[in-house]
This record gives sequence, structure tokens and C-alpha cells, in this order.
Amino acid sequence: MKNTYVLPESHWNVTFLDKTDADIYYHESVCKLLDLLTVNINNKFHITDIPIGKITNVPSSKNPLKVAGENAIILDASPGCYWGQYAFQYAHELCHYLVDSKWPPMRDEWFEEVICECSSRYWLNWLSNSNFYPLSSDIFKNYAFQRTLHINSFNFKDLQNEDSQILTYFRENHEDRPHFNFLANQIMPIINDDPEIWSEMFLLRTISDNFTFMENLNNLVYQSFKHKKSFKRIVALFL
Repeated sequence: MKNTYVLPESHWNVTFLDKTDADIYYHESVCKLLDLLTVNINNKFHITDIPIGKITNVPSSKNPLKVAGENAIILDASPGCYWGQYAFQYAHELCHYLVDSKWPPMRDEWFEEVICECSSRYWLNWLSNSNFYPLSSDIFKNYAFQRTLHINSFNFKDLQNEDSQILTYFRENHEDRPHFNFLANQIMPIINDDPEIWSEMFLLRTISDNFTFMENLNNLVYQSFKHKKSFKRIVALFL
């Protein structure tokens, strides 16, 4: 079954590729959620000339992603009205879309994965306090909380060493959610203290293989106009 919509405010196209018949209300209500997130996340990034994109939900596709080289995002939300799953996946992939990093990815692009995990949590909590659908408040809040529990701990200071096993592993595995969740747990309080830092997260696109991991982080501080203090706090996690 295929249903395509145009989001009324952001004008993004949304296509649902469901394998079973679905209630039109379910599709329309999910579109309202995606439109709300698109408008507000764009506003928080302060990007006004972002290309209008296309969202396709493909259940059981296994991996939500921002399609390289295209203005397109693929979600993998289960058929039905799974608010938390849609919000989590979309806030993550839209973060990648707005950062718009180079392709193929730089070796330290894994750090962008951590920040996009933070984006998911930030917007899940934002939705829990919004009037989108009051009865779903706990759904969003609980989904964000569960992300904080699925973790593997490690010593952040080891990432100072370019030859460390953990940094080599991250550079070879950009989808290591438990470790990245652990790091996101430490970065989220910094973002919550300074939510306007999202307006400079596009600086992640400047991460380069020409620099060490710590140099890449310090470059974010150097390039920041208004949020140097918050970027310094992020750097300090690894010192």
C-alpha cells in the first residue's frame, strides 16, 4: 500500500510504504508530527535555505538513513501509530540532513552520530512538553529515557590518543549505539543548558580527516560564534 502526502507547513513529501492496509487517519496524524518536527528543527538550526526533502517510511527496511547525495530521508517505523519511533528516527536523520556532511563520510563522522542521537532525545523531550497530542506525552518522555539505559561505558580520555583501540573502533563502526548512547548521556546536559547551540551544529560538517579527533573538536570551539563555552564543555569531557 502506498500513500503520498505533502506536509502543509514545510512542504516536504511523505510516502508510506505499508505492507498492510492502514487507516488514513494514522497517516495524516503522523504527517502532522513530521511537519511539526521539520519546522521546529529547521528553526532551531537557523537554516532558512534548506532544500525541501522527501520522507519515505519503509517498514522492516532495517536502517533509517539520510540518503547520500539526495534530499531524502528513509524511516523504518513500524506500521501503526508509533509516535516515539517516528519522532526518534526522524529527529536523528533530519539532524544529519541539516548538518549536511561530506560524502563519503570522514573517519570521525561517528561523532556526528552521537550529536544526532542527542537530537532525537532533545526533540522527544520537547514533544513531551508540547501540545502536539497531550495523551502521548509519556510516550515521548519514556522513549527518550530508554535511550539513556542502553549503553556501554568507556573512558572518554582514551579518545585523545589517535592510536587508541576505542577510537580506531569508532572510526570503523559508525553505528555503535551503546557506546554512542553513553557519550550522549554526558553531552545532553550541555545541550539542555544551551539549546541554541543547535544553531551551530552545522559546524560538524567541517570535521576532516586532515585533523586528529581532538583537533576536530577544538575546531568547533574556534569556529563557533556564540556557543564557544558550550563547545568547550564538550571538549572538556575528553580531557
